Amino acid sequence: MQKLLMALLLVSQLCIAVTLVTNVPNVEVRLGSILLAVTDRNGVAQFEVSLPATLTLAKPGYLTRSIFLNDPEKTYYVQLQASANLLIESVPDGASVWINGVLVGRTPLEMELEPGNYEIILQKEGFCRTTRSVSLQGHEKKRLRVELSNTPTVQIVSKPAAKLWIQNQFVGETPKSLKLPAGDYQIKLESPDYFSLEQNIRVSDDETQQFEFILAPSARLLVQSNVSHAIVQIDDRVQPQNAVFTDLPLGERTILVKAAGYEERSITVELKQGQNYLYVSLEPKLFRLDIVAPQEALIFVDGKSSGRGPTSVKLSQSIHLIEARLGEKRWMGLVDLSRDEQIEARFDVATVLLLGDRSTVYTVEGITYRPPSLIYLPEGFHTVKIDGRERTIEFSAGKLYTFSPEDLGYLCIFSDSVLECYVNSEFAGLSPVLFYPVKPSVVKVSTIGWEKEVIVEPGKTINIVVGGD
Repeated sequence: MQKLLMALLLVSQLCIAVTLVTNVPNVEVRLGSILLAVTDRNGVAQFEVSLPATLTLAKPGYLTRSIFLNDPEKTYYVQLQASANLLIESVPDGASVWINGVLVGRTPLEMELEPGNYEIILQKEGFCRTTRSVSLQGHEKKRLRVELSNTPTVQIVSKPAAKLWIQNQFVGETPKSLKLPAGDYQIKLESPDYFSLEQNIRVSDDETQQFEFILAPSARLLVQSNVSHAIVQIDDRVQPQNAVFTDLPLGERTILVKAAGYEERSITVELKQGQNYLYVSLEPKLFRLDIVAPQEALIFVDGKSSGRGPTSVKLSQSIHLIEARLGEKRWMGLVDLSRDEQIEARFDVATVLLLGDRSTVYTVEGITYRPPSLIYLPEGFHTVKIDGRERTIEFSAGKLYTFSPEDLGYLCIFSDSVLECYVNSEFAGLSPVLFYPVKPSVVKVSTIGWEKEVIVEPGKTINIVVGGD
């Protein structure tokens, strides 16, 4: 008994009187589970406690605080912070809850939190990961109720607005919100005067997610020329004139315009977004041709008289039909001025003109020809086979021999410049058109802005000069 009294006396000597002040009244002061005091209306509590000690201060509506006491001479001032109450519920329940990245439990879940901003993440197997932002004020009581979705909501936005395809299916125009199961998708965006965009996106299991795209501006270019058969080239893209090129980068571009019989032009233009226009005028390409012939020979170029004897002419096309006549003698030849600058009229050989359509086959001295063809044979006997039928003929030097199927006539169409030529509205070629086969009849020959009707007889060749009578 005496020992117990001595122990109690020793304990009482170790307990020290402490003064504690809080910013709010009626705060419980506890040492573990033992209630030591409750602050009065002024927030003051005086009590005895054995030091050092860690005490807990609690009051409904405020965050619980711990304080360490070790100085008996000190008055302790404690600031309690008002708390906020947050109730988190989900449909269905049982979702895991993360608050600012920390797992805190499963729904339904009620917590006391400091005032402030929080990111709440809910996740449950078979449902989308759902994120919500919550702002809490002191003494506020808030309820967060979330219906979990099993399919993510995806929003696709673009600048500018564009037509949208997903997996090659048109789904509308951006901005577009739609439900997409998690996975990989191919999208395509198109908007006028912008480059189309194709890209893969990966949809996660987040409840909502947004994909943003910026389309690059593009230019369109219309190129026209004074030459109907001109072609236009930009890099490796080639189109006929009146060409519309789309999806071109902005800035300087070099455009090449060329046409048979004309000087080509290379032009640099500054392309702006949207429609751009360019008109290109081409000048005829001139060639010099020297015709070697006897002094008294009459010379004809493309069916027109060009002089007598050796002749030099300037011509605007590369392919030309040359004829020479010396008394009863005749000679005919073709020249390609892109390769040759001179041609010689020879009256010491026979000129043989082989005509017909593309199905006609000639064999002369074992060599096969398809019409129209011009060949030269030395004077003497030669065998000509037409579609399998043979004829042996004595050829004389300085004479023109023409072979043709009996049911066809022929047109030679000449012009001062290279033009697109049509026969009965069908494209026959670029002038000069030589020995074009047609069925004997009245036919219409035309170019842009000009036409003429002519009578074609079997086995006959009609020379037509564009613009002439």
